[in-house]
Amino acid sequence: MTQEFSGRVGFAVGTGRCGTTFLAEVAAQETHVAATHQRHDLSEAFHRYCKWYGLPVDDAGFVATEEAAIRADLETHAYSLESSGYLSLSLRELHARFDARFALLVRRPDKVVSSYVRKGWYAEPYLRGDASLPLGYQPGYKFHHFLGRIAPQGDEFTAWNKMTQVGKLAWYWRTLNEAVLAQFEQLGGAGRIAKIEELDHAAYGDLARFLGFEPKISRARFDALVQKKPNARRGAPPVSTWTTREAQEFETQVAPLAERLGYEYRIDVLRAAEAATTSNLDAAQDSMKSPCTNLVRRWLSKKETAA
Repeated sequence: MTQEFSGRVGFAVGTGRCGTTFLAEVAAQETHVAATHQRHDLSEAFHRYCKWYGLPVDDAGFVATEEAAIRADLETHAYSLESSGYLSLSLRELHARFDARFALLVRRPDKVVSSYVRKGWYAEPYLRGDASLPLGYQPGYKFHHFLGRIAPQGDEFTAWNKMTQVGKLAWYWRTLNEAVLAQFEQLGGAGRIAKIEELDHAAYGDLARFLGFEPKISRARFDALVQKKPNARRGAPPVSTWTTREAQEFETQVAPLAERLGYEYRIDVLRAAEAATTSNLDAAQDSMKSPCTNLVRRWLSKKETAA
């Protein structure tokens, strides 16, 4: 560990579709912070692949790649922050070299799963001849996408590969987050969980101070970025469209961690909440003829893209 980096380096990790892009954009508004999102896709995804499958690959090149970028950040800024889901399994190495602090960004499991269904993750069964070996390259994938889309090993893989897309993604949400939390236990207080649904201006300030930089962004500017919601995707299939099998697999996979994090995961409850939200949106749309048209439109936009 090099003292020159202590208190000056942080990372935000997670499953993806959980707010890493948003946090990077907010932190980039801080003039003393160099904030980036997923800046070394291939290097980071390869390290994630090796860590997940337990491949004995040397870490020096990976760490050196990160260090070069961090040193460049610190030449012009007081603090370096990278948000990248690809780094979620690399915390030990990053902490050892940079004395870094980490934020695990988490989001409702149904929202993450639906968003990844929209992106096409795990849409087709994986091709694998020997489940005891690390997964081989899958046809049709960009290489760094293949590296990042982990799968179980051994007998667990056989059962997982027969699941629905929703079930596989539910496994991913639980497994990746649990892997980060397991690393947190070894890092002596260097990690913190942040629910993206609760990340308002005050919560962002608390998280920033934990990571090691003083937040200066105004509430107005922060709220404007919340309205914008970078990287938000429309068209993700709502839970009301999930089949009985998809719903059962989802609940089974996410239940232990969802309960630990305080997230609702019961599909009947989520569907009821979804129906109520739809009803509220319809009522708001009916009021669009009022003088408050622009305010309502902004409210609708926020509700439709909120994570």
